[in-house]
Amino acid sequence: MSPITRQSKLFNSTYMAVKKQLHFYKKAITIPVYGGTFLIIFSNDREKVIKIVNCKEPIIELYAFTFHNFIHKGKETFCVCFNFWEDNKITLGTIMHEVTHAANRLLQSRGFDPDWTNDEAEAYIKGWMGDEIEAFMVGCKIMK
Repeated sequence: MSPITRQSKLFNSTYMAVKKQLHFYKKAITIPVYGGTFLIIFSNDREKVIKIVNCKEPIIELYAFTFHNFIHKGKETFCVCFNFWEDNKITLGTIMHEVTHAANRLLQSRGFDPDWTNDEAEAYIKGWMGDEIEAFMVGCKIMK
């Protein structure tokens, strides 16, 4: 066997050993009170996520993201995306971090200004988003 053929076989066997299984779960929910769509994605398939959220910027590593200002199936959409299949574990803190981004973008788009003494609108939508993410995690068997 030539050295080039040997290198090629070594590369291909290494690539196949490293190639990971792609996962993709998506749930779209109508946002109560404020309208629009809340899109939850659990995936390690970067290309599929980029296509759905119409992302113009390159995503180098897919871990946890919030996407907004795009139309999904004809509706303004606010999206959170989590990759549960990497070494960096998704924690409750990570989920709430992305929920904060999504809730802030939603409320800002509806004309709300932050009010540190009357934050019920913000607390309501963050709680609702968190509950929807948890229910979807259970449904996808990511969480019991």
